[in-house]
Amino acid sequence: MQRPIQKPVGTRVEELDTPALILDLETFEDVASRFVDSEQPARAEAWVHKTPAIAAKQLALNGVVGIAVRSIAEAEVFAAAGFDDIRIMRGLVTVRSRQRATALATTATLVFEPDRPLCGADWFHDAVTVSTRVVGVPEPGRAILDAGQKAVGRDFGDPVLLGHEDCTASAGSAEHGIALFPGPEAFAIGDWLQLVPADMATVFALHDFVYAVRDGRLEAAWPVAARGAF
Repeated sequence: MQRPIQKPVGTRVEELDTPALILDLETFEDVASRFVDSEQPARAEAWVHKTPAIAAKQLALNGVVGIAVRSIAEAEVFAAAGFDDIRIMRGLVTVRSRQRATALATTATLVFEPDRPLCGADWFHDAVTVSTRVVGVPEPGRAILDAGQKAVGRDFGDPVLLGHEDCTASAGSAEHGIALFPGPEAFAIGDWLQLVPADMATVFALHDFVYAVRDGRLEAAWPVAARGAF
């Protein structure tokens, strides 16, 4: 398991070790405030980020009344973190899973049928990035990054290099990514960059911690507690 990066609150995001899963709180809060409709209560899709601290921020918004997960294991993680209104989006098909649900129902309200619209999956685009550094420039127009498939995923497509629209990024191998850049733009070894993953649920499943950043500085390191809770 990853250990949280041992950097104090207030550390500039560029000083965190890479690759790291970053949540820009200002962007997240701005987008979230525009998605929520207080007249139509909704559930936060906690299965996307798997992080109790993020779910708590979603529940604090007017109009969000509960969370939605995709497995009994995820429900157990969030119930243990204090959440008590949980919709499980998939049916429980084994005897053991139904027994676990029965036990969990003594401490939390579980919902298995659609009861409210979902919200939250679209809140994370551009708010979530994976920070990376250039570790090699083998030839002009090509840079090797320290964030590969194990950091950004690849099942739903390649990441986008934030702020460098003319460049093309790919997850490359398990450990290394690739950035291709045209024209005069060039990267040097040690340059700090940000990748926007193609799929949010995938990238959260690849990291043990998400680093919450505000105004470019570390505010908190939150465990992705339901990672692997299939």
